[in-house]
Amino acid sequence: MIVQEEWVSIRTTPEVVERHLTQPALMVRWRSPLIQLDPVEGELMTLGSTHCLRILPLGMASSTYKVIERDDQHVLMSITGVWEGQELWRWFVDGTRVVVQNRVEYEVANQGLRFVVLGLGRFIAGLDMRVQLFRLREMIEGPPGFRYAETRGPQKISVED
Repeated sequence: MIVQEEWVSIRTTPEVVERHLTQPALMVRWRSPLIQLDPVEGELMTLGSTHCLRILPLGMASSTYKVIERDDQHVLMSITGVWEGQELWRWFVDGTRVVVQNRVEYEVANQGLRFVVLGLGRFIAGLDMRVQLFRLREMIEGPPGFRYAETRGPQKISVED
């Protein structure tokens, strides 16, 4: 199982984070331009909805994401297709801040593609996750000049396979 996980702390409320993580008009402003997320069934990020996630540099490589759990503190999606597993978006209050977690656990059955994913792909995906969380924080808190001194960016958490 391949596990990738990133966290960020944002000076805001849980409601603002939830809105930015689940409303399509806001998602396109912080999500990676390398990722295309198209609704297949239901409204994007609602319980039971299905989406096709395509990584544009890989061409037609895609997987289907289905929201299997959804409440005011997390969204859990099952993943089927070229890569299979789960993706979790979770947020919780920590003092005056909200901590946002993005965790992806997946397998790649195709051995050739798995070799690429374990090499360069994993590095690029981790970097992309950090950039997305940085952009999410910047979108909510504003440009760096307007932030408080104790604001920290996405934190790398090493997780062993």
